[in-house]
Amino acid sequence: MSKVVCAETICPSRLTDAARQKLSESLYDVHKRIFKGLDESGFDHYVVNSPANATKIFIYRNKPGKEIIGYFAVHRFERFINDKLLVIFRAEAGLVPEYRRKNADISFWLKEAIKFKIFHPSRAVYFLVSPINPSVYAVLVKHIYKIHPRYNSVIPSEVEKLMMRLADEFGLEMLDENNPLIRKVGWITQATDKEKTFWQSSTDPHVRFYIDSNPDFNKGDGLLTLVPLTFLNLFISFFSFIIFYTLKKKIRYNLQRLRA
Repeated sequence: MSKVVCAETICPSRLTDAARQKLSESLYDVHKRIFKGLDESGFDHYVVNSPANATKIFIYRNKPGKEIIGYFAVHRFERFINDKLLVIFRAEAGLVPEYRRKNADISFWLKEAIKFKIFHPSRAVYFLVSPINPSVYAVLVKHIYKIHPRYNSVIPSEVEKLMMRLADEFGLEMLDENNPLIRKVGWITQATDKEKTFWQSSTDPHVRFYIDSNPDFNKGDGLLTLVPLTFLNLFISFFSFIIFYTLKKKIRYNLQRLRA
């Protein structure tokens, strides 16, 4: 099977209107192979022509034909919350099913956050996401030093209040007052049978926590998740990503040599 090749980073704001439209159409063609529940105009608004202060899109291509097989869009927003200016990173990402679990660079958003924090050390920065499947949440929680929620910790009250405020700020509809972390996203992952079996039979505590907290994720519901992007959290998390994926690539390479 062909590997994922991380080919290019695009800033939509630097493109002409025609080029942005072409990019949006190309990415939506891929998006339809990965998700359901979002029409083309909604996709364009969220991913390519986002109202964010800044947007970058990482384009994944396959090696033989350089066909687009996925994307990772990272957005930076600035919001005044309780009279304080906060910087909020958000993201959308997807890989077509046959390329999932390959060597895609899922730390792209983390690199962008680190670069911003280095140049703006005094700014309060957060990453807000609502994962719509257990695998995305599990990857985040396994490699992020401090993240809310987590199965073995309690969310501090001030953090929970901030999460509620940010969810409302970004229009993430609450579905159940008794379970305020579950928010309506609307994107539905077109999971393979293998992925569905893995999720339902997994004993991984992070996967189990996600499914128990958000049993209707297959209907487009997401688990509201917040990462405070302090220097300590950013650098510990970044090196966790790097070490894990470096070892993973080495193991895959050695297995391929053994098979050969």
